[in-house]
Amino acid sequence: MQVRKATIQDKKRWNAFIEAESGSFFHYFEWKTIYEINKWHYIPLILEDNTNDIIGIFPLVKIKRFLHSILISLPEGASGGFVLKKSLTQAEKDQSIQLFLNYIDQNISNGCSTFHLKENLSLEEGAKSQPTILLVKNGFKPRVYKEVQLPCTYRLKLSSSFENDIWYGLWGKYLRNHIRKSQKQGVYVKEDAQLQYKDDYAKMMIALYKRFDHTPPKKEEIILRFTTFKDRTKIWVAIQNDAPIAFLLCYYYQSSVCYASKMGYDTLARDNYTTVLLFSEAIGDACENGFQFFEFGTTETTTLARWKEQFKPTKIPLRIYEKTYSPFRSLLWKTPALIRWMFKHKQYLWENRRRLIRESIMKYGKGDRFL
Repeated sequence: MQVRKATIQDKKRWNAFIEAESGSFFHYFEWKTIYEINKWHYIPLILEDNTNDIIGIFPLVKIKRFLHSILISLPEGASGGFVLKKSLTQAEKDQSIQLFLNYIDQNISNGCSTFHLKENLSLEEGAKSQPTILLVKNGFKPRVYKEVQLPCTYRLKLSSSFENDIWYGLWGKYLRNHIRKSQKQGVYVKEDAQLQYKDDYAKMMIALYKRFDHTPPKKEEIILRFTTFKDRTKIWVAIQNDAPIAFLLCYYYQSSVCYASKMGYDTLARDNYTTVLLFSEAIGDACENGFQFFEFGTTETTTLARWKEQFKPTKIPLRIYEKTYSPFRSLLWKTPALIRWMFKHKQYLWENRRRLIRESIMKYGKGDRFL
């Protein structure tokens, strides 16, 4: 077996492999165009046997910064990391992973501060909670929120009978009433198949990122997502008084999973319970079209987790690891974000300084790893 970088000529085989072997939507080769619009280096690794059959794939993104770079697999979505052929024995899987890691250390990691790795959340292994021992042996440390199990994703099992099994059989009266209130206030949802509202969506999404103090994506990147994955994407738009007030972007893959990726909304949407109406419409459509699961995207805060839990999905903590190549370079990467957070929360830090210092000493003194 040997590892090499995949090329554009491998795209068809690559995509067929991830569909057959339970890869995620974010493993598709087309993400190369999305990442490279941000000047990120997309590195799709492929493992083949002696007959050139694909044994596994491992896509990476290398983000360059001043004096250092970081490796991520993958920046987008709840799933990333390697995808291996299901028929392999455990020994063969371990051998395949080790070959990938050796190749990365020898050919890609030079100049990197850290390697952030999200394991693939296949439908078969979605409930796995224990760390992969081979990754730990290779210097990866699990990033853990022990109490709240964040970040996570949520996965809702669908039914062919949305009204009986989900609307009345699963969801509570409180949620159903909020959906009805939105409809009574004149909000309705439709699919934007012709990208009529793409500029409105981009504007709303950028404003939402800024509202939460995150660096927004470029407008070109947002539009490129629509065109690159046009056959696997649906955009749901909520309309009130002939104007869009919220959007939901959904990806469809494996012929069984609907993945809710990005939601954009303005203040009118929150006032009119529009967000729950959007998800309800998307879930109902996924049921009608025979999908087996609806996945709610990455969840990083307790507030967002509580909001998603009203739909009664199953919580799946993400399996994220971090390997440090250079502590100094790693500090260069983390310091700007840490300074911004400390400045924004300076009053909280001052008022809780003694408790925070005491807890940090206790946690890190025991060697625990916290996110």
